[in-house]
Amino acid sequence: MDIVRFTGNRDRYLPELSAKIPDILEQAFINCGHERIWQEKRFPDKPGDGYVFGTAPEHLPFLIYPFLDSLQATLADSAPALRSSDRTLNMRLRASINLGPVPDQGDPARDRIAKATNDAFRLLDSEQLRQTMADTDADVTFVGAIVSQRVFQDAVVGGYTGIHESQFRRVTAEVPGKGFREEAWIYVPCLTFRDAASQPADAASQTPEGHARHERGSPVFNKKVEQAFTDGTFHGDFHFKGR
Repeated sequence: MDIVRFTGNRDRYLPELSAKIPDILEQAFINCGHERIWQEKRFPDKPGDGYVFGTAPEHLPFLIYPFLDSLQATLADSAPALRSSDRTLNMRLRASINLGPVPDQGDPARDRIAKATNDAFRLLDSEQLRQTMADTDADVTFVGAIVSQRVFQDAVVGGYTGIHESQFRRVTAEVPGKGFREEAWIYVPCLTFRDAASQPADAASQTPEGHARHERGSPVFNKKVEQAFTDGTFHGDFHFKGR
């Protein structure tokens, strides 16, 4: 994983953000009850604005859920403290998860050097994941993750995670200039739409007074029902009164 727009933060804060990554990850694992994964991580490395580590295959489902949701919550909790130093200071993470054989012999020069690791970095750097984070609200969405087709098939479709496959978006992950093109799946624990607040209302659906008018409302509210809800108590026929 790595920090979204790391160098977009002021230079004086970059060392602090980089040093904070392991603490955030550890806290997220603790918060979701899977600190064992962090304690048993293999060949960890912190290349500047990111972090990489391996873990045993049986932990794979928990890396997706509940960890990614816990990471979102942990970053959200830490955001106010960061912004108390500088309103523009922000820490958001892109994450990728891949599955495959890698060397793990306690040799720092050779461990984790494998196609599976390389593809994980390519997924992380894909245009599709970058665009996903660019299209979300930076004050709300703190985590965007991409998983390989194999991870999705084995862990998600296989039913081993706590989230449904429909919560993932299928993409063809590409990295310009790297010749990388693979099917993958994006998951955003707290999905937002950056431009939602700026979208104009449909003029045809507004009355002159600015109140929304629904020409074809729900049939539930276009006929009488046998109950009404007023001041927390149910009464007879259900109707709305304008003020």
